[in-house]
Amino acid sequence: MTQNEVFEKIKKLMALSQSSNENEASLALKRAQKLMQEYSISMEDVSFSEIKEQSENIIPAMRDRVLYSTLANIIAKAFGVDFYIKFSYKGRSTSTVATQTVFIGPEQRLASACYTYTILARQACNVKKEFSTKERERVRHQVLMELSKLDIMDVYRMLMAHNTDYDSYVRNTVNREVRKNTKAYVFGWLYKVHEKVMDFASSIEEQKLIDSYITKNHPNLEPMRRRSSRFTRDQLDAYASGKSDAEDNVSLFQGIQGRENEKLGFTG
Repeated sequence: MTQNEVFEKIKKLMALSQSSNENEASLALKRAQKLMQEYSISMEDVSFSEIKEQSENIIPAMRDRVLYSTLANIIAKAFGVDFYIKFSYKGRSTSTVATQTVFIGPEQRLASACYTYTILARQACNVKKEFSTKERERVRHQVLMELSKLDIMDVYRMLMAHNTDYDSYVRNTVNREVRKNTKAYVFGWLYKVHEKVMDFASSIEEQKLIDSYITKNHPNLEPMRRRSSRFTRDQLDAYASGKSDAEDNVSLFQGIQGRENEKLGFTG
């Protein structure tokens, strides 16, 4: 028998050991204990066999701490699972980059959680690209208008202070502002999606089991540090636009009772 088959057999025997038929219950318990002894399995191992891990790659366009942690939280909330972020070294440098989201929870919900994660990540990337394209035109026009109001000598001194030419200054300024505003937009979009998600009613025992699994198998995990920052006026506008677009174009619905694998659905 494979390890999974052994675990399943032990779990079935342990369930039978609760039978009202004393002979049947006693025999099932003895058979379960014999299997556990034969394969060197503890009751903790049997409990942990219900908890699995599944990894999903983080799309490069979503490799921002705020975005990938918000997205993972949405899925964890919707399916009653937990997660951690896996980092890899970036090239030859000592800096790291988030590459995978690893979900942890009951096996029957992980597949649906990871599938929904993938779909939602793709949707977030699509809206991010669409907003960025429109925002680039707006910001470039805004930057050029602001520069046109300056005296020619003020512009010259500003370029000298930044050690750059006019075209490079415009391009770098536009790129910087578009990145910040686009991030705010996607965060607003995800935040609204998050508001629409209903918590999965996982049991206290189940959550304790997941916590114990993480403690045993990943004792060195560290919590991600929160970074606080103030939004500019443009970022606030972008954030509000993201929330509005998600409100109008994304619908989420609960799975039918007894069909947890259809826990979360999307239209839009």
